[in-house]
Amino acid sequence: MLSKVALILICSWLFCLQSGNAQLRDRLEEKLRDDIRDNRLDRFSRREAAFILSGATHPDSLEACLRWYQNLLGTIKDYHLDPFDREGSAGKVFSYLHSTWLLKYKEEATTLLDVIRQKQYNCVAGTILYNLLCEDLGWSTEAFETPTHTYTIFTNFGNRVMVENTSPMGFNIMRNLQEYSRYLAQFYPQKQVLQIGLDRLYAYENSKGRVIDNTELLGLLAYNRAYFAKRDSDFETAYDYVMLAQSFNRDSRSNINFEIDLYFRWGQKLYEDSRFYDSFEVFADGAYRYPDNKELANNCKVTFFNGLRQNWENKNWGLTRQMAIEMWELDLLKDADWDRLQVVLRNWATFTYQGNRRKEALEAVELLERIDAEDPQLISLKKAIENLHE
Repeated sequence: MLSKVALILICSWLFCLQSGNAQLRDRLEEKLRDDIRDNRLDRFSRREAAFILSGATHPDSLEACLRWYQNLLGTIKDYHLDPFDREGSAGKVFSYLHSTWLLKYKEEATTLLDVIRQKQYNCVAGTILYNLLCEDLGWSTEAFETPTHTYTIFTNFGNRVMVENTSPMGFNIMRNLQEYSRYLAQFYPQKQVLQIGLDRLYAYENSKGRVIDNTELLGLLAYNRAYFAKRDSDFETAYDYVMLAQSFNRDSRSNINFEIDLYFRWGQKLYEDSRFYDSFEVFADGAYRYPDNKELANNCKVTFFNGLRQNWENKNWGLTRQMAIEMWELDLLKDADWDRLQVVLRNWATFTYQGNRRKEALEAVELLERIDAEDPQLISLKKAIENLHE
């Protein structure tokens, strides 16, 4: 166990790190972003990533967290768990955590720092800590993410063992499914529980979820950071954390509604500030991620044409070309929209031709050809442009 002095020092470090939130994350977090860009961790271990995503973004605070974790792991190993009884041993570790560190369930206690500082936790923090420890003890784990919850799953025990980490009674919940269904009901509105039926609640919950590995599980920490930023109306920071979260977990079932609402709120704020290109990028990302959401698609088109107008006023062809290519990939435009875009691109082709900007004029013609390559006026303009000498 950690000494009282060591624990005080760790908590002091962790308290101090909270004040550095204003700068676009700290260097450790930026390095983590670079590492997970390809959806896998190479430079950082999962435990390091877990603490960084929890807010330990200064080297000293990260070192303190890792020392706390190593002491906890060492204490558990000192119990000489039976290697031939993996399920029983995993149950003992679960009980130990809930008698020492996971003492108070709190929905907003979303990170491992909440566990260290206040011994508070929610399903994300509890599942991540338990899974990390079990993996270091040699027991392969995964998680199951549903629209409302997250569980631990053991994959090498010979039988399916699912662990509810928010209750001291949650080890191998399948042994008492009726009792667990009553527990699960607290996460649903009463009206919905009645509609689904208490006896079918577990099946309903799991039909909407999916198995995730422990790297994907870490993404839920970034989603939690995004949640608090959005709650404070800091939509930019929230969106930034969602982009990070998606690098870990590209299909988070528990954050769909949160994501969609954030796309609307941050995109709308950018639009109101006349940052049309940035607003378009947000709505384009939302429309790509949720192709069945017609409102996101409509907002994407509105910001697209406002962005094109603004680019024309600023004479920014490069941004216009980039937005047009992105819109083609989204495939959202209807006949009338294509006509509007064609007018915009013709203006650019003529403008750059008259300015003797051959390369940009040909880029505009190339996009116009995607709309109507047989247009006689376009064919003539292209020949004239090709004869230019910049």
